Amino acid sequence: MSTAPLVIRAHGGPRERGRYYGVAARERILLSLENYERVYAKFAGFTWAQATALAEDFVPVIAAWRPEYLEEMEGIALGAGVAFEDVLALNLRTEILFSGKAQAIAEATGVRTPAECTAFCDLRGPEPVVGQNWDWIPFSHDTVVVLEAVPDRGPRWVSVVEAGLLAKFGMNSSGVTLLTNALVTSHDVGAPGIPYHLMLRALLESESVGAAEEVLRSAERASSANYLLVGEGRGVDAETRPGGAGDIAWQRVERGGHLIHCNHFTSDPAEFGSFATDTADVTDVTDVTAVTDHGPRVMPDTLYRRERALALAELMPSPSVAGWHEVLSDHGNFPDAICCHPDEKQHELEQGSTVASVVMEPERRMMHLVLGHPCAVPRETYDYAEFFAAA
Repeated sequence: MSTAPLVIRAHGGPRERGRYYGVAARERILLSLENYERVYAKFAGFTWAQATALAEDFVPVIAAWRPEYLEEMEGIALGAGVAFEDVLALNLRTEILFSGKAQAIAEATGVRTPAECTAFCDLRGPEPVVGQNWDWIPFSHDTVVVLEAVPDRGPRWVSVVEAGLLAKFGMNSSGVTLLTNALVTSHDVGAPGIPYHLMLRALLESESVGAAEEVLRSAERASSANYLLVGEGRGVDAETRPGGAGDIAWQRVERGGHLIHCNHFTSDPAEFGSFATDTADVTDVTDVTAVTDHGPRVMPDTLYRRERALALAELMPSPSVAGWHEVLSDHGNFPDAICCHPDEKQHELEQGSTVASVVMEPERRMMHLVLGHPCAVPRETYDYAEFFAAA
């Protein structure tokens, strides 16, 4: 298991940045491809050729929305010495793993992918403290990178991401910080739309939280996901289902408040399409169009993780980096804890592990990152004040 950070700073236009990224992360991209071939076969019943064929169905949608992302993935492929379709299939891992075929296999066999994330936004102190754990299959310990982008236009941004993917969680020079959780519903069948990881990238490029909200509203998204945006002293949480503006439940986080999110919906179905006015915890969501939240079934520890994190947050006398690091290191319900450890009784691809843990101070432009388990690996601090100021 590698905990050594690979930091890649890529400059220029989409193809140029992509090619530099591909060259720098080549070994990790090849490892990702090797492992996702196994993952797609186990959980979705796809050969690699079938996975890339499904991914190619998304090309017209992406080309009409952000064609520069296709150009960047072509650059990544060129730099890594692999096919464009391979990089595309990596970036569509969510859509492939929650395709109709994958859901049918999960229903028939009970085999499920590991749970993913515990995210938080705490505005109870003088400055925001936000962050998350990202849990995934243990091979990802050796494929994660810190990607720093200096684009030829738009804000600079940094993301902690699997090698070859365009983005995951992070922050940008315009003051937007992004956390995220995978969600899954009965409508997640892998139908073409804007892919999850490309949406994350578009949000990281936003000039403001308001602009990021509009990106979410204006797109026909392919997958369910939770997007927690922080900036300008406030937080906005968007629980999304596949679809457009009417398939988003919004919740504001104001000064003095906090929010914790895991891998299930917390919004009432009636809140989709408008801002929520309360923080009711509704976990069994079924609306009039029969969109069912599969999170508690597919990732059952999500309910405990959120309850546990809420309880620990209430015990925190004042929000701090150290305090939230302790929450993200918690072992309640071990091994399926907030700090997740592999369960050796399970198949290696069904095991979960906390791959990365981050606590960010957005107003200070500080990112405190652990690559590995936060209970055992020291935090490394990245000060992006100067990097972002140069934008």
